[in-house]
Amino acid sequence: MRAFNLIYIVEDDLITSTITELIVSQNDAFGEVKKYMNGQEAFNALQVVAQQPAAIPDLILLDLNMPVMDGWEFLEAFSSLSLQKTVCVCVLTSSIDPDDIEKSKRYAEVKGYFTKPLDGDMLNQIAGLAT
Repeated sequence: MRAFNLIYIVEDDLITSTITELIVSQNDAFGEVKKYMNGQEAFNALQVVAQQPAAIPDLILLDLNMPVMDGWEFLEAFSSLSLQKTVCVCVLTSSIDPDDIEKSKRYAEVKGYFTKPLDGDMLNQIAGLAT
């Protein structure tokens, strides 16, 4: 059984995004992947599907440092959305700054904080977050 059917990868680095997609797609607990180059693109997509539960992602893997709209700005905007289902957000970043880890805990939607690169063990931890 799949833990997450639809996953958004929000990552500005194409290589990291592609590797993350490859790792996710090789795990049976995860379904379709959609990739976005920054928080604004992902937020725009969420606004379009906000009232369509089947089209809302189950999981968002969110980088923090991106152009246009970074991960923090995305989380602020995301918190204001009225979605028809709960979305699990996991920060996936290169930042090991303790302040970033603590700040991420202020967002109820953020269920985990992971440092890149994503690996199989992290993915299993993320799968365990499915409700």
